[in-house]
Amino acid sequence: MLCGAKVLIVDDCTLYRDYLAAVVVSHGAVVTGVAWDCSSLLACVDATTPGVILVDMRTRDSEMLLRRALQSSPAAGVVVLGVSGDDESEIVRCAEAGVAGYHLRAEALDDLIVVIRKVAAGEFLCSPVISAILLHRLSSLASQRQKPGRDLVLTAREIQILSMLEVGLSNQEIAARLCIAVHTVKNHVHSLLTKLGVSSRAQAAALARTILPDENPI
Repeated sequence: MLCGAKVLIVDDCTLYRDYLAAVVVSHGAVVTGVAWDCSSLLACVDATTPGVILVDMRTRDSEMLLRRALQSSPAAGVVVLGVSGDDESEIVRCAEAGVAGYHLRAEALDDLIVVIRKVAAGEFLCSPVISAILLHRLSSLASQRQKPGRDLVLTAREIQILSMLEVGLSNQEIAARLCIAVHTVKNHVHSLLTKLGVSSRAQAAALARTILPDENPI
């Protein structure tokens, strides 16, 4: 049973929306409202405090409605419905948006009740199919992440500057040591960060020991 869970349903098919509302109520939930577009969604969120928002991804402008649901009611757990297990890109987009649960087209009604109950309790829940897709996505991102290695080519000047970053010198101090303009140093540092695949000087300095020759005089 759903033990009074407050549920908001977002679906532009009246028949399916009404059926879903009747089903969750029969399992002990309270339907705080139904929505079918942006204005009705925002009106429902303003008037109630749903604990779970069900978004049918077959609804027109579903991705926009999903974002609005997450933004307008951050305390609610959002569950997406009607997603195909073969649509990896949609599953990943929903995960990146911040959904708390999935109910695939091939899954049963009892599975949906379990998802709603878990999400209402503050948990994240998805099927093994979803888990496998998300893990595969994480693995792909990890393999694509740029890592400095044997193929990394730094100029002599970049090696000098990287060694100075390693010991914590500022752009002004590097410019003074190399007798070059500060903006030139900034350009070299930007190039270094890009080549190393990092976003900060501290990260570049941390990688310096694995990249620079054992003896690299500053």
